[in-house]
Amino acid sequence: MKEPMKKISVFSFYKETPEVVDILEELGLVHIILEKKHDELNNDELETKKKRISRAIEEIKKHGSLPLEADADPISIGELLDDFEKKRSQLEKSRSRIEFLRKEKIHSEPWGLFNLERLEILKNRGINVRFFEAQRRAFEKHDFSGFVCEVIHRTGDKIYFIIIDYNNEPVTVPFDQSDSPQPLDQLQDELTETVALHDSQLRDLRQYGRYLHSLESEYSIVYHAMTCQRVSHEFTKNGNEKVDRVTGWLPLKNLQEITNKLDERGLGYQISDPKPGDSIPVVLRNGPYAGIFETITRVFQLPGYYELDLTPVIAVFYPIFFAYCLGDAGYGLVVVIAALAGWFTFLKKSRNIALLGLILGTLTTLMGIVKSGSIFGLPLVSTSGHPLLNYLSQFVLIPDDQSFVFNAFNVALMLGVVQIFAGIISAILNKILYHSFKESLSLFGKMFIIIAVIILFLAKMQDVEVLQPYITDATVLLYIGIGMVLLFHDLNVSVIPRVSSGILPLFFIFTGILGDTLSYVRLFALGVASSVLGLVVNQIGMQIMGDSFIGIIIGIIFLLFGHTLNLALAILGAFVHPLRLTFVEFYNNAEFKGGGIEYKPFRKLNSELNIE
Repeated sequence: MKEPMKKISVFSFYKETPEVVDILEELGLVHIILEKKHDELNNDELETKKKRISRAIEEIKKHGSLPLEADADPISIGELLDDFEKKRSQLEKSRSRIEFLRKEKIHSEPWGLFNLERLEILKNRGINVRFFEAQRRAFEKHDFSGFVCEVIHRTGDKIYFIIIDYNNEPVTVPFDQSDSPQPLDQLQDELTETVALHDSQLRDLRQYGRYLHSLESEYSIVYHAMTCQRVSHEFTKNGNEKVDRVTGWLPLKNLQEITNKLDERGLGYQISDPKPGDSIPVVLRNGPYAGIFETITRVFQLPGYYELDLTPVIAVFYPIFFAYCLGDAGYGLVVVIAALAGWFTFLKKSRNIALLGLILGTLTTLMGIVKSGSIFGLPLVSTSGHPLLNYLSQFVLIPDDQSFVFNAFNVALMLGVVQIFAGIISAILNKILYHSFKESLSLFGKMFIIIAVIILFLAKMQDVEVLQPYITDATVLLYIGIGMVLLFHDLNVSVIPRVSSGILPLFFIFTGILGDTLSYVRLFALGVASSVLGLVVNQIGMQIMGDSFIGIIIGIIFLLFGHTLNLALAILGAFVHPLRLTFVEFYNNAEFKGGGIEYKPFRKLNSELNIE
């Protein structure tokens, strides 16, 4: 669900525009339409300061801060930024020098220790020492008679050697001459000194952690000043050079509150309904349960104002798919414990995520028992000999037995078909609500085609007896669906071109039935993979344990490590693949367009990190 929005235009005498900006800021409920670009606002100074502060905050957080008990010394933000950037520049130079010295050290290591001053003395006396590298085979084939050649180092297929000749009679050889290396002892000494300097500079830079709060506060102030400036520039002339106007959006539920306050201030305004083509911000409005899954919706895109919010449908299917992929009751219990721990610790400010984890973990625990039956890789079978496993085995409703119709593989496909139908029904409702019933007829045709194809497939190819009497009805429904797609798939063109161009939509419908449905096999595959890996971990761990005390300790460590790794991989797959099924198969069938603009009201000290 989405909040209905209203368009509001506020008028002001041109001299009172700053006061009106303050009033709108105080209200904090109007989403101002910001259309003018940065280069039109002449706010280079603020933009530069914002970037400097943002980079300083980023660098401080990246390097961490030393624990300091003393309060920060009083210093202006300008001096702080100048000093910080100077220290950061010095650190960058030290880091670059370290990289250079390490490369030089690698280049010089094959040449060993030598005295550079003695080489200079020889050069001044007309004797030249040159450094070469060559492949072993090429080096051994060459004739070095007639001049001095000394091999310094051999490594693999490469030979490092020097040639000694006279400056006035240089020797020509078919090998690449290397740059003169630096003495290793000097390089190592300089590298040690530079690393020590770098560490000292890094410690100095980390001292700026004491100013992090001040920088973040200043960032909010600068951002707010830029936002106010942008809002002020959005006021345009309204047919009268002395009257300015600004346009924005507000939720319908806040309309009375805002108009009352504007009336109190004696400001003129105009309220109007949104129209297609307007850039209308979106406010999601869902119930307590579905609202938890708005986090999933925002991973992709917000819905447009003129289309359905599919969050309630996602709230039904996503936890089922997650539980089906993870597929182990023990792993689900771990997710529940982690979510509860996060609720009281690191997720205190993001409790929707903790609630999401709690829902996913609880459903996984139930699904791990109902589907296939697995607890930390231990299969739930009535012959296990363990009382708890024997008791829980009676609740396994979706076994892996291929002879049973509702086995894990078939149920995964059934879930896929149900979600595909949910997507098509959502698309039909979207057309009816925001367009016209006539435009939804082609989608009805698509749904009829899919229903007919499924019935014919199961009745004719799978010999499902209960569907045998409906073969004729399904055939008629198939032709009706094809006709509806051909006649109504594009109402913007005349009938004859529309029918002729309907072949392509039909092709995508028939090929999409198979492709979309088979995509849901991944639910079964991921569930089996995590269960099998858990079983393998248990078998190896039990073999390691043996009868010795040390074996038991090592076996327990292996079990903990193995199940932790398997759980991490399984959670990653269970999170990503249901997202893929939602954002590709489901959104495609629901004809989801997205591109919704998030509702961001103009209010005091908005500390967003980006200005669009």
